[in-house]
Amino acid sequence: MHENPKQNGDFATAEALEAAFDWWLEAGVDMDYSDDTANWLAEPKVEEAVAAPKPVKRIEEPKQTPVERAFEGTARSVSIGGDRTGWPQDLAKFREWWLSEPSLGHARVEDRLPPRGVAKSRLMIIVAEPYGDDAGELLSGGAGRFAAAILRAMNIAPHEAYLASALPAPTAYPDWNALAASGLSEVLAHHIKLAEPERVLAFGRGLAPLFGIDAARAREAGSLDIAGRKVPLLLAPDLAELSRSPQRRRNFWNRWLEWTA
Repeated sequence: MHENPKQNGDFATAEALEAAFDWWLEAGVDMDYSDDTANWLAEPKVEEAVAAPKPVKRIEEPKQTPVERAFEGTARSVSIGGDRTGWPQDLAKFREWWLSEPSLGHARVEDRLPPRGVAKSRLMIIVAEPYGDDAGELLSGGAGRFAAAILRAMNIAPHEAYLASALPAPTAYPDWNALAASGLSEVLAHHIKLAEPERVLAFGRGLAPLFGIDAARAREAGSLDIAGRKVPLLLAPDLAELSRSPQRRRNFWNRWLEWTA
């Protein structure tokens, strides 16, 4: 004998709920009543409101960009590098000029570091600026030791590499687009012209504007037209980034092999 589910109360949940509503409707109750008043226009409870993000405090825009502050008093009157007719025409004089030319920045001579190496090297390495632990000469600290290890892997002797920086001294948050437009790209091109390297390897893809390269193409190998001579160019991640990432080192090494094949 089978039990009648309608008699023993064995309803499915949806059927039970529907039956309950039908019972109240037949009784003439079609609204929900309560003895307690409710303010339907009240603001959300505090515990619900605190989850919303706090308003961002408005920060006044600086009157000067970092580049303008670094080159204050020079960028407005002359471009970086000053009068082109007075630029040095050999590396020895360029090193002296690099340390003393006011338009290159306001760092003291003690804070500037000159490039090192000889002309017509197999490889010219360019970094953005001296590193904080460089003492006495460019790339003499931890980044320099890492660069030396890279050169050994490349089978390039120390005397076959020319080491340079785009800026003579560390600068807070350099704007490479603004610096390129202000004349630093021409200074760098003149430096490469005097150095006459076979190839140029720049560590720091942010330097792309100095070479006239769009950021979207910074990973592609290219070349520079220096006084009518094509010089192969490769942009790589900054030395600090390479030292921290095995994957970046592998990618860089594969690109180097393809570039020099």
